[in-house]
Amino acid sequence: MKKISQELINNMGSPIPFIREIGTHILLGDGKLLRPLLFILSCKLLNYEKEHIYSLCTVFEYIHVASLLHDDVLDNAETRRNKPSVNNKWGDHVAILEGDFLYSRAIAIALSARSFRFLERIAIATNNMVEGQLMEIAHTNDLELTRQEYMEIIEKKTAALLSAACGCAAVLSDAEGEAEKALSDFGYYLGVAFQLIDDVLDYTSSEDIFGKPVGKDLREGKVTLPLIYALQEMGPRDKGRIKRLLGDRETFDSEYREIIKKVVQTNAISHTKEEAFFYIKKAHDALSRFDSSPAKTALTELGNYIVHRDR
Repeated sequence: MKKISQELINNMGSPIPFIREIGTHILLGDGKLLRPLLFILSCKLLNYEKEHIYSLCTVFEYIHVASLLHDDVLDNAETRRNKPSVNNKWGDHVAILEGDFLYSRAIAIALSARSFRFLERIAIATNNMVEGQLMEIAHTNDLELTRQEYMEIIEKKTAALLSAACGCAAVLSDAEGEAEKALSDFGYYLGVAFQLIDDVLDYTSSEDIFGKPVGKDLREGKVTLPLIYALQEMGPRDKGRIKRLLGDRETFDSEYREIIKKVVQTNAISHTKEEAFFYIKKAHDALSRFDSSPAKTALTELGNYIVHRDR
């Protein structure tokens, strides 16, 4: 992890101190580095261990962090990774431009792979992420959002880049198509499970542990699976009250906490966790074609961590 963190700083490629200061602020700290780690472990699973994989792994974190910078502007977020968000510390214009810089750096670094397929997968994943974000915005405060629509959003917003991180390792190592599909499936299922647990933690964790305010998504009008399941158990009166509160800009913090409490009192949290475990099982099954190795063990353990984490 230390090597990945160092590469993230070294690979920014700008002589401008301000860009590096902002990048260091957002890239280092409490980030999980899940996407570059998945890429590195997937390369090792395929016995592809050339030194440039550490440079290429930054592509996936730069794209991820760029999306976070833009998300924080959209959401007017004040904190990120237990620190002031870039938009809070330096302003929206700086956060947007730093995000643009990281996107462009990701593409520049990806070119060094000298693989059209590598670039294609990154482009498709990034396009999916933007589509997922726009779909989520279109459904703000939409209590009629279905499970199917929610799943499509998280598949695009989260799972797409994790799938690309794993699949690109197969592309880089010239593995056969079945290996690329298996690793892509692993990353996809892992990504779905990751987002499901993230959405659970928005209702059950604490800000000190989670690194962002609990109920943040709820306050932003994001309807996630725990709320979808909870609404199915609620009567018309509770549903109506939640609908009024979500659509009201004057809603108090105590009223959001009331919604969180009602959701936690239903079976919604346990049902959402069950789905996360289902997808992690599918992720583990996708690895079954690969021989036992330290990399396979690490990927399996990473999947287990995803569904048992508290942040």
